[in-house]
Order: sequence, then C-alpha cells, then structure tokens
Amino acid sequence: MKNLNALYFCILLIAVTVASVSSIRCYVCLSCSDPFEESSSIISSCSGSCVKGKTGNTVVRGCSNYNGGDDCVEQDGAEACSCTSDLCNSASGISISLAVVSFSIICMFLWMN
Repeated sequence: MKNLNALYFCILLIAVTVASVSSIRCYVCLSCSDPFEESSSIISSCSGSCVKGKTGNTVVRGCSNYNGGDDCVEQDGAEACSCTSDLCNSASGISISLAVVSFSIICMFLWMN
C-alpha cells in the first residue's frame, strides 16, 4: 500500500509539473557567436522547444512550436539541438535539468521505501 501511495504521489507531481509549463523562454538570433554572447540575441516565449543549429561557423538559435525534447542530431557536419527548459539554447550542448534528476531520485526513494 505504501508503494502504491508513493506511485500516486509521483504521478500527481508529474501531472502538476507538466500542466504548469505552457511556454518556455528561448534565445533567438541569426549568425550568433559561439561561444554564446547574450547581447547578440533577444529572448522570446515559445510554446514548444528551444533550438540551436550549427553549420561550420554559422550558429542559429530560436524557437520551435514542435516539442523536440532534449536531444541533438548531427549529420554531414551540421548539428541541430532541441531543449525544453528556459534559455537552454545558449549552451554548446544540451544537458538534463537538475530539477528533473532530483525529482527522479526522490520518486525512486519513495518507491523503494
């Protein structure tokens, strides 16, 4: 019964977290510098995910209405990354949010006890 209550608690927390996020903020710029300089971009609200594309020395950051998750794809020297947290498209790579990792560990401990 205790494990079932922990499962319900985790599902409730996930539902509240997902429902409360309706848009994220992303950096938007064309021909951005890499390493990134905030002064060369604007910040925009997006309904899907933030994106970053790089081909050679050309870097583009922006918004996508499609939620592409937290992933990068590389093909023929071009790289495209998608991320789903505020201002996440500034980095040279995509990383998992500390909040997501912490939440997962808490749920695991609740489930195990």
